[in-house]
Amino acid sequence: MERSDPAREYFGALNCFGFSALRVVARVTARPYFRLSCENAERMPAGPCVVAPNHSSFMDPFALQCALPRRVVFLMTSDWYNRPLLRPFFRAMGAVPLQENARSNRAALDRALDAIERGMPIAIFPEGAVTRDGSLGRFHGGVAQIAVRAGVPIVPVGIDGTFAAFPKGRWIPRPKRVTVRLGESIEVPPVDDVDKSARRRAFREITDQVKAGVAALLPSASA
Repeated sequence: MERSDPAREYFGALNCFGFSALRVVARVTARPYFRLSCENAERMPAGPCVVAPNHSSFMDPFALQCALPRRVVFLMTSDWYNRPLLRPFFRAMGAVPLQENARSNRAALDRALDAIERGMPIAIFPEGAVTRDGSLGRFHGGVAQIAVRAGVPIVPVGIDGTFAAFPKGRWIPRPKRVTVRLGESIEVPPVDDVDKSARRRAFREITDQVKAGVAALLPSASA
């Protein structure tokens, strides 16, 4: 039996129609202005996965979703998600808010895992925040933890050009070339049967592997 569209099942037909219309408008605008392109789009898995891009600009989610061949569910900080003028849009887009400095983000994790179980890719910026100089910052372990728990691969993604186009503190983006590059999927090992120390090491090794994969996709990255 042929599987139905995961996005349609997860978001609903009306939401997907609105998203498709908005995406067409965004692509028509972004492609000529930013010369937006996607390299290695065929590396995007057909099933659920965790997409792990670098984060050097506030326009990264826009560039990523315009470029990718599939719709993704974004995990984002609650500071941005809860802004009154933006929250309705983020909610309609299906973004999942993460509470900063919280002892537990169980609700957000459960929502992310639910999206994965329904066949959706989820996108997490491992750096957690926009970098100030465009270089790669420290990668946090949430990407590895979610991928291992869900048993899905991680796709490292390099977003190149958004820092030049729209660095932090700028109000109007410049017409710079933006390229989204997909790396080879990283398969994650099961770590359920190891002790806490070994599990932490495994998460750190996966995280380091993801960072190296992203750095390899950015010509001028400082890993």
